[in-house]
Amino acid sequence: MMTQKDPQSTQPQATCPMAAARAETAAHPAASPRLMRVSEVDREYPGGTPLAQVMDWVRAFLARPHPELGRKGAVCPFVPVSLLQDSIWLAEITDRDLSLDKISAIISEYRDLFLATEPTRGPDAINKAFMVVFPNLGTEGAAVVDEVQYRLKRDFVDMGLMLGEFHSANESEGLRNPEFRPLRSPIPMLAIRHMVDSDLPFLLRAGYPASVRAAFLRSYLYRMAGTLPSTKLEQALDGVIEAEVEQRIDIRLALLPAVAAVDAAAVAGAGPTAVVADAAGTLLGGRP
Repeated sequence: MMTQKDPQSTQPQATCPMAAARAETAAHPAASPRLMRVSEVDREYPGGTPLAQVMDWVRAFLARPHPELGRKGAVCPFVPVSLLQDSIWLAEITDRDLSLDKISAIISEYRDLFLATEPTRGPDAINKAFMVVFPNLGTEGAAVVDEVQYRLKRDFVDMGLMLGEFHSANESEGLRNPEFRPLRSPIPMLAIRHMVDSDLPFLLRAGYPASVRAAFLRSYLYRMAGTLPSTKLEQALDGVIEAEVEQRIDIRLALLPAVAAVDAAAVAGAGPTAVVADAAGTLLGGRP
């Protein structure tokens, strides 16, 4: 079982152009370690250290084509430009005993710092990314990273952001090749970046409940509608409609026992209104 540990005393630090982010950090002292650009990691971290391993993986895997990818170009098409612009930032969380709540708070803290870090808009903003690395989570690392990502993704999408979960056991399939595993990394981490129009397939995945998919897609349309090509706009709108219909079907299916109970009550001479009220209260979580 993972337990809570006192926060670290160090604070996020950053170099120009992060004046706004530094001001925010100074106003609200943080518990999270220093953020470093790739160039700083290359200078300060020797080979074999966790951050150096992550950068080796970024350059050898994310920034390069892969025969199983299913399309031309790098595994992540934004990474080559991000490396050239030095706009990837990394932080290493070295604590060994962290609760899910603590990790969620750390990631939320970095989310706020990400939003304050330049560039916050314009074409270069999509090349900015934060990678928060957790090298000491042990055997629970994969499950912890997955759970935190699931908990926080809706809030991130609402803000026009994406939160990616990376670890060595990640089973998320590639978009064009279901046998490809693009989110496998040597060390568990969570990555923050701006939402782009090509994120739509990640928001449409059937693994999310219909209500969550509908919320994702509404946020996507709110953030992206003015820039979307017609095909993606129609696909997102269709996804919202399908999710809404699915929710209605789920509600009706859940009410079927209540309808049957009303019929039975009518046969027995009981009051159907009370039966419906009981069923509705159970469905809405108001009664056991």
